[in-house]
Amino acid sequence: MVALRSIVAAVLAATGIAACAALYAANADGAAAPSLLLFSGADIWRYGAFLNGGLIWSPAGLDTDGFTFKMLLDGGSYSYVSSGLEENIDGGKLSAAALPGWRISRGGLTATLFAGLTVQDYRLTPADPGSRFNGFFVGAQAAADIWYQPTPHTMAALNGAIASIGPTGYLRAAIGIRLLDRAFVGPEFGEFWCGDFQEIELGAHVTGLRIGDGMEWSMGSGLALTSDQRAGAYVRLGLNARY
Repeated sequence: MVALRSIVAAVLAATGIAACAALYAANADGAAAPSLLLFSGADIWRYGAFLNGGLIWSPAGLDTDGFTFKMLLDGGSYSYVSSGLEENIDGGKLSAAALPGWRISRGGLTATLFAGLTVQDYRLTPADPGSRFNGFFVGAQAAADIWYQPTPHTMAALNGAIASIGPTGYLRAAIGIRLLDRAFVGPEFGEFWCGDFQEIELGAHVTGLRIGDGMEWSMGSGLALTSDQRAGAYVRLGLNARY
């Protein structure tokens, strides 16, 4: 845990340095294209709650092809039914990732691919001998963010990541139409897996609602189903700001 805290502190320090550098460059260039995206979010459902935050830094601009860098922190608590112990297990997770990548834009399609290092720390109560996720782990992670907007009023998005730890990963897909020229609205599908555990989410989303200069809000909600035969509503919230 001490090692993870040191790595998280280093990630936070690097995040602060990158943010300051991007803000300084933006101030120096006046009306230069935004190069820094700060984001935060929450995923909540009956058997778990997670918070996340981080940044994406693209020196040439967030809408320009080329190098980009993503830093991510997330953590939260969850519970599951242990097949070996046949009882509820309460878990806690804290993770950090540093992911260099490359963005490619063609017409209405933008794809950003990442690969880098991730660290994860898991704590289970009571201890579950059948689980591989208890303790501190270091591994590799690959991720992709894809956005397709064939017309000003339609969109499709695909986001996902997979880590060598476990493996663990997630996938989210959404389509939408612009409603009242304010935000995209439509259905979404999500899947999360952690070793043998899986969770599927089916719901609807609101994406890209502007609430200020350079700030956007998003939300998703629906039904979550897990591999240990549990179900419940989920809510996903997100906020990002460009600088």
